[in-house]
Amino acid sequence: MFFYLGRRYVRFILIVFCALEMFFISIDSLKYIDQFPNSANLIVLFFAYDFLYALNYTLPIAILLSTVMFYLNLVKSNQYTAFLALGYTKRQILSPIFCIAFLLSLFYVGLNATPFVYAQERAEAIILQENFSNITEDLLVKYENNYVYFEKLYPLIKKAENIKVFQLDEEGQVQAFAHSKEARFIDDYWVLSYASVSQVPKDTILGKNGLSVANVDQLKILKGFRPKILDTIYQNKPSVSIIDAVQSLMILQNQDANSEKIRAILYAFILIPFFVPLTTIIIAYYAPILARYSNLALLGFIFIVISLVMWGLFFAFGKLSMSGLLPPELMLLVPFGILFALSIFYYKKINLKI
Repeated sequence: MFFYLGRRYVRFILIVFCALEMFFISIDSLKYIDQFPNSANLIVLFFAYDFLYALNYTLPIAILLSTVMFYLNLVKSNQYTAFLALGYTKRQILSPIFCIAFLLSLFYVGLNATPFVYAQERAEAIILQENFSNITEDLLVKYENNYVYFEKLYPLIKKAENIKVFQLDEEGQVQAFAHSKEARFIDDYWVLSYASVSQVPKDTILGKNGLSVANVDQLKILKGFRPKILDTIYQNKPSVSIIDAVQSLMILQNQDANSEKIRAILYAFILIPFFVPLTTIIIAYYAPILARYSNLALLGFIFIVISLVMWGLFFAFGKLSMSGLLPPELMLLVPFGILFALSIFYYKKINLKI
């Protein structure tokens, strides 16, 4: 029974997912139809990145809509009644649906820990025919005992122009200054090319050694200060992987800085996707046993509206919390907690409902 229902459910998911992906990519492509590059390879790459970008929206909706279609089809064909007559409980019928929805949500969370989240930026870079998309200019940041100035930062290609690093001692005094026209992020370090390094003497006494200046071909500094972390902390772009977000959170906590935006990103990417399997429990609870007990067309419409509203609310709450409108715990954790409590309540009562 588990594998039979699971196969049927997966088939619905594949059908709905493919349809939504094709619709999303078609609509999104119309926006750029006059800007496509002349290279066929770049066009194929654009569609690949656009497919991944669309998955952010289509996968949760596909799972919820497939749940609605699965239960309506099961009721309409009287298979739901047949399984119950054979001695299976509603929980047992729900189990393959919930497990598949949970595993797909877990897969989605795993994708958010990879460069998958940067698909939109790469697709836009192809359309704009630029390698230096998403440029950040005139950025001054503090990292550990360093103040770093970037005239231009290119997070996607891990490059910076005109970088200046001021290193402070324990007393907060400048002890060294490095400057380079170009730097790249290589092997977890910022590597400054043809850098000028100035050492400031601790004791500025007349007659003693003064400022010493040296030129080096390469200078490796700022270990672990990844370009995407910079873009995440200091720009209003929530496009960041879970790994980069965790590292950003650690940096902000070490500096006692505001981390609301990063916490919102982590909640939205790690916790909120699981609203999908929780919503399947509610749909299963209200699914009728027999088709004659209710208007399936009206019930299907209500289920679809509820599914879309649930997805829209959590998506909107995620965006609003990332913008700093309200604390992420209030915007995301409280609604998710309410949904979790309702789902547990319905799960306990599902076998008692006639």
